[in-house]
Amino acid sequence: MAKKRRGLAGFLWGACVWFATGFYHLLYILAKKLFLALKFLVGKLFSKASSAASSGARQASRPRSTAAYASLAVQKQDAGQLEDFEQRLLTSKSTIGLILGARGSGKSALGMRLLENVAAKGSRQVCAMGFDEASMPGWIRCVESVDEVPNGAFVLVDEGGITFSSRSSMSSANKLLSALLLVARHKDVSALFISQNSANLELNAIRQADYLLMRKPSLLQKDFERKKIGEIYAGIVEQFAGLPEQGRYSTYVYSDQFRGFVANELPSFWSQRASKSFASLNLKKK
Repeated sequence: MAKKRRGLAGFLWGACVWFATGFYHLLYILAKKLFLALKFLVGKLFSKASSAASSGARQASRPRSTAAYASLAVQKQDAGQLEDFEQRLLTSKSTIGLILGARGSGKSALGMRLLENVAAKGSRQVCAMGFDEASMPGWIRCVESVDEVPNGAFVLVDEGGITFSSRSSMSSANKLLSALLLVARHKDVSALFISQNSANLELNAIRQADYLLMRKPSLLQKDFERKKIGEIYAGIVEQFAGLPEQGRYSTYVYSDQFRGFVANELPSFWSQRASKSFASLNLKKK
């Protein structure tokens, strides 16, 4: 009988030890999960606060300026009237334009000048895609995708800032331009697309352009352009040399309303930071 009691006592003691150990283990697991949950929550709150502070700092650092209108200036007139071309940019519900030229030839400054002219007239919202928001004034809405462009807006898109940005789902200039063309038709959007070379673009997309703005080309650029654009460049490339500062700041406008060379003022908010707008973007693609 005593032996049975000792056996029962041992069993009960073992059961108590097992229960206590299991209970302790359960408390440990619950405490660990609670700690990890709190750590995750604090991390999220800190990240959100940090992101908000960073966003606020970016907004505070944006240039403070009011959009001012500055017309293009005729340097050499081949056909039509420059005023008619500028008026179409300001009043048409939907136009598609291309800015072409060598790297560092002032394509972004030209695009921003036209964007500022549209904003100065106050008739429609202006957007920029592929530019550093911190270098843009508050009256320019910076967007990261075509879907963010509001109805009736005028949007300037820098191919270089988009195709090399890890934030973009667009893997090529053609996908981006095709999306812009679709949006333009359905949302009354005007788009001005900056590209270093038309050879990057599909012929069908180029055919739908309403006007071309052609900056001075690089040494071999004209030889690798799409045929029609190459032909236009062939007819004007030597004329850049005869313009002020050998055409360094000149643009050839090719449109139904006007054809000829023009010069543009820099945007009122322009800076070295703006001219290198996408230099800080992450060039490592996802």
